[in-house]
Amino acid sequence: MQLKPPLVRVAIVSHQELVARGTVAMLADYPDRVVVAALSSTRSRAKGIHVIIYDTYGLRAGDDSELRHLVNETDAEILVLSRDMRPDLRARALALGAGSWVSMSIRAGDLVDAVEIVAAGRHPIETPESLGAEAGLTLREVEIIALIAQGLSNVEIAAQLYLSANTLKSHVRNSYRKIGVTSRSQAVIWAVQHGFAPPDPEGRVTPKGE
Repeated sequence: MQLKPPLVRVAIVSHQELVARGTVAMLADYPDRVVVAALSSTRSRAKGIHVIIYDTYGLRAGDDSELRHLVNETDAEILVLSRDMRPDLRARALALGAGSWVSMSIRAGDLVDAVEIVAAGRHPIETPESLGAEAGLTLREVEIIALIAQGLSNVEIAAQLYLSANTLKSHVRNSYRKIGVTSRSQAVIWAVQHGFAPPDPEGRVTPKGE
């Protein structure tokens, strides 16, 4: 008789109830493969949890302490739930040590496959980066262009990404050359036209740091 593989215990960390409940419902269709377990808090040790699915929305306000704890203070593997129009958040999560990511548009069966792969210590096959791929942008350059499109100044971007001013300027120059623009305003227009999230209506919409 063939033994069934052990159930993968999964916890979900999302600051949006709709996303959290929706992900739970998707996983619930595969009770023979995964079981959703609750974390006592996002600062817990996550004992007995194999995989934590982390929604990158938690990085939106610039506070990365929660994800840092999950990466560094728990034994669980971190699978990032990536928002397609915010590649900067995914890039930030990966830079903080999260090893794998899947798109929020993923189907339930594919999500369970990814969870099992991550639980086994491997990385799921990632789809090619669509945003910025045709221009040859690196992951870091995608992150920076996305933040420029959100209206952040160079000083704010450097602080958020822990980059020196000179390093950031070098990345910006390289990015502009690749996408064929010469100003920040042109970069914002290019970014929005190529699928990046438009400026946050709750924040600034005027490009700064020209």
